Amino acid sequence: MERKLFYGWYVLAASFLILVLEGGVRFSFGILISPLASEFSWNRGAITLVFTANMIVFGFSQLLAGRLLDRFGPRVVFSTSALIVTIGMILTAQMSSLLEFHLYYGVITAVGVSGITVGVVSSTLSGWFRSMRGFVSGVAISGTALGQFLIIPGIAFLMGRFGWRMAWGIAGFFVSLVIVPIALLVLRKDPSETGPHLSRSAGERALREAGSDPDVPQLGVSRILRSRNFIVIGLTYFICGFQDFLYVTQLIPFALDRGFSNQEASNLQGLAGFLSIAGLLFFSFLSEKLGRKIPLSLTFVPRFLSFALLFYSSEKPFIYAYALLFGFTLMASAPLASAIVGDLYGFKNIGTLTGAIFWIHHLGGSLGAYAGGLVYDLMGSYRLAFAFVLFLAVMAVLTSILILEKRSPVPKSGVG
Repeated sequence: MERKLFYGWYVLAASFLILVLEGGVRFSFGILISPLASEFSWNRGAITLVFTANMIVFGFSQLLAGRLLDRFGPRVVFSTSALIVTIGMILTAQMSSLLEFHLYYGVITAVGVSGITVGVVSSTLSGWFRSMRGFVSGVAISGTALGQFLIIPGIAFLMGRFGWRMAWGIAGFFVSLVIVPIALLVLRKDPSETGPHLSRSAGERALREAGSDPDVPQLGVSRILRSRNFIVIGLTYFICGFQDFLYVTQLIPFALDRGFSNQEASNLQGLAGFLSIAGLLFFSFLSEKLGRKIPLSLTFVPRFLSFALLFYSSEKPFIYAYALLFGFTLMASAPLASAIVGDLYGFKNIGTLTGAIFWIHHLGGSLGAYAGGLVYDLMGSYRLAFAFVLFLAVMAVLTSILILEKRSPVPKSGVG
């Protein structure tokens, strides 16, 4: 009998396409800063404070999205979340005040994006690929990088033709147009949900191919969150988030200050995002060979070098080098999160625990985005912000190395 293609590959392809949309939309905020400052006379601190609110709401919502994924599965979570993103973005395109900006982008859009983002995708894929989890998640998350390459310049092109409102509304509509059908028709939580799509024997093969690991202890969520190891992991991802979103929100304004056109700056961010595909696949592959913490620590070395370049010069060639070098590592830590969780704590609560890590990551991101805008408003440059992230890169290398990769001990049970 001909063996059917493992259904997990369809889930992987669907996840990739979803993250193309998610990555393009979530990382395009920087392109709004200049037109909003021009139209409303808002300073960069006020605008990035909305992004900070978005990241805080996004972080808390990811915890809820992880729980909903564990309970209802990806079809419900992804399709509903995409519709919420569309509503939030279309409302944002109609806003007329800073309060509305906070509500439409800072809250509604954030809630929606939390259900179609990397953490939820990685958790879904972990139900299908329990070996090579880091690499498989890396393949899916490369969609986020491709989305930056395609969608950020695309939004900039539409903005040049129709203005930021029309461009943002079109992007929001496209999110649901693509994601809702994919989620409803393709996504499944794990091989047990493939039902009539697989015969009994094929389903059994799929479960074996997805892998199971009964030796990993299934500890309580609260106990895990209080553990020393999880706190160290969380601190590392907090620093990562701070750096990521200072870069994401301030790269385009910084480039505009140095003489770039809006389209050129947007193309640069898109190109840096595209380069991150190579980085995340490279570090994901390393994680299958060297464990998780060594590749995680290595992701912060190019970050240190990228910001160090700007202390030497802020001329155009150095800005290109900075953006591309940082871009190489932008998504590299993302697939390692669910892989670390699965290695250490098993899969029973993987959505909740991965969501917690990404919540911490985006809490750091919310502070990094606002810090960049605030430092610029107070000092007229980003130099102090760049110095701080240099220091944080060194700290993150150290915290990564402190992660203990051995599994948590299984509590002994008495024999009756």
